Amino acid sequence: MKSKRVALQFLKSATLVFSTSLVLMSCGKTTPTGSVDFLTSDIIIGEVDWREITELSDSHPVRLSSRAVADVQFTNGGRCTGFLVSDNVLMTNHHCIGSARDVVGMKVFMKHEKGQSKSQYGEIKCTQFIGNNSALDFALVKCDGAPGQQYGKVVLESNQATDGEDVYVVHQNCDYYTNYNCDWNKKFSLGKVTEVSDMVSHNADTLGGSSGSPIFSEDSNKVIAIHNSGYGGNWQGRGIKNMGVPMSKIVPYIEANFPGVLTTVADGGDQDGGDDSTVNDDDNDTFAKATNLSKNKTVDGVGIESSEDVDIYELKMKAGEVLDFKVLFSHAEGDLDFKVYKKVGSKVKYIKKKESASNNEVIKMRVSSTTSYYVKVFGYKGAQAKYSVVFKKY
Repeated sequence: MKSKRVALQFLKSATLVFSTSLVLMSCGKTTPTGSVDFLTSDIIIGEVDWREITELSDSHPVRLSSRAVADVQFTNGGRCTGFLVSDNVLMTNHHCIGSARDVVGMKVFMKHEKGQSKSQYGEIKCTQFIGNNSALDFALVKCDGAPGQQYGKVVLESNQATDGEDVYVVHQNCDYYTNYNCDWNKKFSLGKVTEVSDMVSHNADTLGGSSGSPIFSEDSNKVIAIHNSGYGGNWQGRGIKNMGVPMSKIVPYIEANFPGVLTTVADGGDQDGGDDSTVNDDDNDTFAKATNLSKNKTVDGVGIESSEDVDIYELKMKAGEVLDFKVLFSHAEGDLDFKVYKKVGSKVKYIKKKESASNNEVIKMRVSSTTSYYVKVFGYKGAQAKYSVVFKKY
């Protein structure tokens, strides 16, 4: 909690049950009293590596996703993060909004970003409590008018998250353990899904006040979970892992108990990840000649044999499937990296690059489109090496 630097907080929810290990809830507000768990603010993992959302171009997919994310402030001086799930419905955590009384006097700002004055924060009115669920740790509030048409709204992913999937969290925060008077401008944190069970564990940095943040898939830019807690800690906001409640559980519950809330989200469509660089098949026949890999395929004994050599593999995927691709090699022989593309119409669009100093390069992601994905393997700075490919989809 920023305003009072309280290390240990107690939460109302008795139905959100955790193990006897220390769990840290990422709320930035004083919560109602009641039955308790040993819970506190959330965590940064390793070095602080979140960035200001304003560092990205207006057309960047992460910046576009961030437009629907809000700074939610309460009359008791606490705060959380929320996001628009339809034209007029805001979602955040149950431990932020436990009942209708928590909405009274609540302020919601859509553009609390670096460089904006308070008069430019884009305040919207969200005053009608719709409902919540303590076990799934979410709450819904209806807003006046249709702010989602102005600021945008997220798309919720009903499929289960994937272990190893690249993600990003958009949230309102700053490192107030280092600088107590810092401004919690809108930030984004990059990370990966580290475990999928009843919760989605991830390693993107957050702190108290990040409660209610959307966790986006980097590939589809859909929300796979709502961030709500962390694990470990040294009472300075540093710990081991962060967690969220999967949308694969929340979406069916909302559809069954709050029908109509998500109707404007269902046709939200996809945003393409990565940058805007494209390669036309007519200009580069190596994509047309790519080696097609079938499901659960292993290729041994291939190699990058010159500084200009590249190997391109085509992977035919269906929306919602997991693409699991590994390049196995000896780093001592030569450092290999790869880039991932996907077919969009008549073009091939760049998505992301995988590089490291390890012996293997691995990507695992749930794809957003039914189309061909491509992996281009190449040597780092002209390196040459033999390698194997292991491809799975499920």
